[in-house]
Amino acid sequence: MQPMPVFFTLIYLAMIKKGLFIGLTTLDIQYFVNENPRYNTKIKTDTPVCAAGGPAANAAIAFARLGGRPDFLTCVGQNHFRNFLVDDFANNEVTLIDLLQNEKYNPIISTVVTNVSNSHRTIFTHHPETLSLPHSVDIELDHYAFVFTDGFYPEVAVPVCNEARKKNITVIFDGGSWKPQLPEILPLVDVAICSDNYRPPGCNSLQSIFDFTLRQGVKHVAITRGEESIVFPGGEIEIEKVGAIDSLGAGDVLHGAFCWYMQQNIPFEKALKKASEVATFSTLYKGTRKWLDYFQASNP
Repeated sequence: MQPMPVFFTLIYLAMIKKGLFIGLTTLDIQYFVNENPRYNTKIKTDTPVCAAGGPAANAAIAFARLGGRPDFLTCVGQNHFRNFLVDDFANNEVTLIDLLQNEKYNPIISTVVTNVSNSHRTIFTHHPETLSLPHSVDIELDHYAFVFTDGFYPEVAVPVCNEARKKNITVIFDGGSWKPQLPEILPLVDVAICSDNYRPPGCNSLQSIFDFTLRQGVKHVAITRGEESIVFPGGEIEIEKVGAIDSLGAGDVLHGAFCWYMQQNIPFEKALKKASEVATFSTLYKGTRKWLDYFQASNP
């Protein structure tokens, strides 16, 4: 007499539209130390943590952990790390759409040193190679509740977001920093959740950043500030102090969790608050994956 729960689960999954994430994939190699490295020293650490990374990648994985169905449009390509990256996404229930599936491509490698005494991290990485990407992708957007972009690969992100705007599909933007292509992307965005490093030209204050971003047509904008509060026009969300040991990817987790709560038709401020709680929880564990084993999703 067990078929009924499975039956209702299938109906539930069929009713939930998927989320389309567009952005960067990196190979993250993360080391943990108890103090910041000094010059000309060799530091012995435990075995590093290796995982697929990138803003949209981590957001998609967080979205999946909360119950979402993410597709991830990115560039992995053919290289020595492909199988590892593909398996990591599959193991975390993210459906990969690789724009470079049949092409050789050098992966973006990030080396991360995290100080577990204060959760601060230093990241060594590089920009993606200049790529020749298709300007149109055969994706049926009607299957998606929203489109999420971290601003990378604008050759693909801009036309997809433009099509989403025409279909009244919500576009969510992760503004980790200012990028030259953002004047093309921002007018297509409904929700922009940005870091403190997001500084549009000529903007020297929070209010000027809000004003600039809203003038582009964005409906909701917020600035995350690490362990400090999240601010948005007319409001502020305090971040609980929890003794974090690793902040790597916490902002990405917040974005993915926000997408999940927004998909449940939760108002912007409440969705942002609940997403911040998930992100804070993730900082209690090393790496960008361990928290997934311990997090218990609650009802919206």
